Amino acid sequence: MLRLAIYTAVFVGGVLGQTVQRSAAVSDAMTGISSSAAQSVAESAALASDDPVLLIHGVCGHAKHVPLKADDCTVAISRRQFECVMNILSPGVRVSPGVMNRIATTYAELLAFDRAARELEMDNSLEYQETVRWLQVNALADLLHRRLEKESGTVSDAEIEAYYREQLPQFEEVKLQRLVLPKNNFAVDGQQKFEHDAQRIAAELRERAADGEDLERLQKEGYAALGFSGAPPVTDVGNRRKANVPSEVRDEVFSLRPGEVSNVKNETYSFVIYKVEARRRIPEKEIREEITRDVAKEKLERAVKAIIGNIRTELNEKYFGTASAR
Repeated sequence: MLRLAIYTAVFVGGVLGQTVQRSAAVSDAMTGISSSAAQSVAESAALASDDPVLLIHGVCGHAKHVPLKADDCTVAISRRQFECVMNILSPGVRVSPGVMNRIATTYAELLAFDRAARELEMDNSLEYQETVRWLQVNALADLLHRRLEKESGTVSDAEIEAYYREQLPQFEEVKLQRLVLPKNNFAVDGQQKFEHDAQRIAAELRERAADGEDLERLQKEGYAALGFSGAPPVTDVGNRRKANVPSEVRDEVFSLRPGEVSNVKNETYSFVIYKVEARRRIPEKEIREEITRDVAKEKLERAVKAIIGNIRTELNEKYFGTASAR
């Protein structure tokens, strides 16, 4: 509820809260709104934007330090005003009636604090003015960022097609197999000799794999030759795009034609051989959602950069004890 407290304390009293004397019209409207806890969504949707949805009694019109009395006056919060607060607290998310009720209660309590603080003239303090300034800056930045996200999220067919053409290499996909021989076996003495034997066996298996022998069977032979009794890992690693292949072997793997194998790779814990079973270019229609997300992300990043790209801060080292942040 902290975010609610911050925003409501600043904006409720001065912007959203409209003080009105109690009247039959307002009371009747509120009676119609709150008479049934089981009010349907259709009935709620029928309310006009200016219809009151919350009445807060006893928070206005008092002299300084005079205790508040219930029903002296009323603050009427319209549907539009309350939904504005809800959108600030939970943008784009529909909350339960119970949460809305708690927010309404907190709204009223904060408005009472707001009025009491103004009676003490706290709204004239430097602390208040700087707090409001900071919250206004933060609120505007937040609202702008939401607008940029919404605008960036609108991606046209032409943008999708252009991105697909420009990024064709990243949409290449290979069906990959991988033969792995461990470089170490801590159950035996002479680790250096074991690693040398593993490298020799891997080289022999690589030549046989290049001649078309089955990689899974070759890996089982390699494990047995090195004295491992357990089952080796599966060789089929499925379909992989460039981003899902280790960077140190990516270029070689994607230069292979179907049926070809890589050289033996000396990786951190193993000697590894890669074999490309098949390859294809993923059709645009299969990855439109992914492209849409990528394009929207890039558009948002460009929009943000256009705003903050030229910003540079200079920090007073006597105060911050460090050089400029950026």
